[in-house]
Amino acid sequence: MEMLEYCTLGNLFLAVIFLLILNQLIELYQFRNMPPGSRLTSLPLTGNLLSFDSGDSLREITASLRKKYGTVYSMKVGSFKLVVAEDADSVKEVLVKRSADYAGRPPFHSFQLASLGGKDIIIGNYGPAWKFHRKLFMAAIRQYLSDQQLVEERIFEQAGRLLQYFEDQNGKDFDPACILMESVANVIGRITFGKYFDSSHPDFEELLQLNIKGFTDTKTNTQNFVLDFFPAAKYFPFPSYQSVQKLMGRIFEILRHQLKIQENDFDPTAKIDSLTGSLLKERIAAENEVGSEDKASILSDESVINTMEDMFGAGYETTSTTLRWAIAYLVHHPHCQTEIQNQLDEVVGRDRMPGLGDRPHLPLLQATIMEALRLGNVAEAALPHYTMKDTSLAGYRVPKDTVVLVHLMNVHLDPNFWENPNSFNPHRHIDADGQLITNSGNFLPFSAGRRVCAGEALAKVELFLFLSWMLHKFTFLPPKKSSLPDLKGLIGLTRYPAPYQIRAEQRQ
Repeated sequence: MEMLEYCTLGNLFLAVIFLLILNQLIELYQFRNMPPGSRLTSLPLTGNLLSFDSGDSLREITASLRKKYGTVYSMKVGSFKLVVAEDADSVKEVLVKRSADYAGRPPFHSFQLASLGGKDIIIGNYGPAWKFHRKLFMAAIRQYLSDQQLVEERIFEQAGRLLQYFEDQNGKDFDPACILMESVANVIGRITFGKYFDSSHPDFEELLQLNIKGFTDTKTNTQNFVLDFFPAAKYFPFPSYQSVQKLMGRIFEILRHQLKIQENDFDPTAKIDSLTGSLLKERIAAENEVGSEDKASILSDESVINTMEDMFGAGYETTSTTLRWAIAYLVHHPHCQTEIQNQLDEVVGRDRMPGLGDRPHLPLLQATIMEALRLGNVAEAALPHYTMKDTSLAGYRVPKDTVVLVHLMNVHLDPNFWENPNSFNPHRHIDADGQLITNSGNFLPFSAGRRVCAGEALAKVELFLFLSWMLHKFTFLPPKKSSLPDLKGLIGLTRYPAPYQIRAEQRQ
């Protein structure tokens, strides 16, 4: 009874005030010497979650914070310290200069659900297993790209089907999104699975659609990103977490079945022509090597199917989306198409199709791809990084286990570096001698450092061959029955154009 006497409204009010003050003091100490940020508005449990603006993109929701605190700032969100880097110098410090310090991935629950506990390259945490898998992945990509004839054959086959589709439209309005995704996915499917898996396979379309849903479901992705900052959320039945678990469960079911087929048919003495074959060969070698138990365990089925999904999902989506951005911009800028086509006619002629040997002699086409990457910003921000140790950024302290967001889009739209940054201008990537500028420093569409996109070289080859073939044979025109493509962009896991229609006119 005596204790109840003290439970008055006044005392409860004082207790709340005391806890708020204590929370502020703790946070002021924890954030000492860290980048500036919202300290006094931080609340218990949620932190500075309410300090963000409303909006669809990172650029929009951080506008007020950027205006108030500059391009490097920090805050508490849920249970994590968060640092945001939005200018070129700080971004490159995170990605390149102190790459090892920032090489981790945060222990977000949605990341664990999407990778069978972090057993993949894209969202797996930095460590021996991750480095081993990435090394195998990169070796497989390099081996594939070293056979230029094979690369060209596989892309030419799909590029030819793509051009036939354009011709079959007979000048009518159409949306190129689906055929572009299918064409690129077929190439990626052959690289990942060899002859076993392309659009002729009954599971291919389902796997493609599942990945599309994962990349474009803005509501689920946004909800999960917020929930991830609250580790206790994984113990509750949130629909967005359940959606990821169901979607990824089916994706991994398809891949397990495909892996089992390939294991049964695998001949280690035959020439390896796929990523899956490379992984299987490496696993057999590890199993037969004395003292390689750890290496063999790293190449478990779960790890292998994660790597297969990394290659297929990320490989087709980013490349096909970049092609959609390129076409949208070219329809808005027909003079750019004319210039590219004139260069194609001069270098390649009209009697054959472009090949990889022509790439050094077609700087305007390459510059157009670069500009579509810069302005389209398929990756508005790099996936969240996580500090592996106490480190620093722009002279500020950044402690271990801090989530770090790197805002690539702000670097690509920085008016201090890019003249008229919101304008589409491929010539900004060409120097006075007509040569391609490849070392600007403020061009990071594939990120950089230890977490740079492992498929960058392959993506550049695909983008060049697909776009050169399309522009060699066709001119893209505005639709007759609707407006020009909307260039604002939609945000999912990637930034992609809103659905649009065009016409493809065959060149005479």
